Amino acid sequence: MHLGRFALAAAALLYTGTTLATPAVQPTYPMKSGFMRCSDHKSLDIEHVASNSLELIWKGRRYRLDRDPTTTGAYHFDDARVGLVVIQIPAKSMLFDQKNMTRLADDCNPVVASR
Repeated sequence: MHLGRFALAAAALLYTGTTLATPAVQPTYPMKSGFMRCSDHKSLDIEHVASNSLELIWKGRRYRLDRDPTTTGAYHFDDARVGLVVIQIPAKSMLFDQKNMTRLADDCNPVVASR
C-alpha cells in the first residue's frame, strides 16, 4: 500500500512538471582569479569581487557575473543579459557564450609570476 502512494506522488510530480530540488554543493577548492592564459592564445582576467559575484575582463570590456549554485561543486557565474558564463573546476576555467551555445575560452589558468 505504501508503494502505491509513492507511485501516485511520483505521477503527480511528473504531471505537474514539478521536480524535486537537488541541494547546491559548495566548491571544496578556492576560486582562482587574476590574469589567465587560455588555449588558442586567448586570455581573460577574473577579479573576485565577493562570494556571490565576480568581475570579468574579456576583450577589453568589463562584465559583472553573478554566482549560481551548482549540484556539482563547480563555480558557476553568469551575466544573463549579455550571455556570458564562467565555469571553474579545479583544473581550469572556461568562458561560454550562452546565447550562441559556444565556448569562447578554454583551459584558462592563472599566470604565475616568475622570479
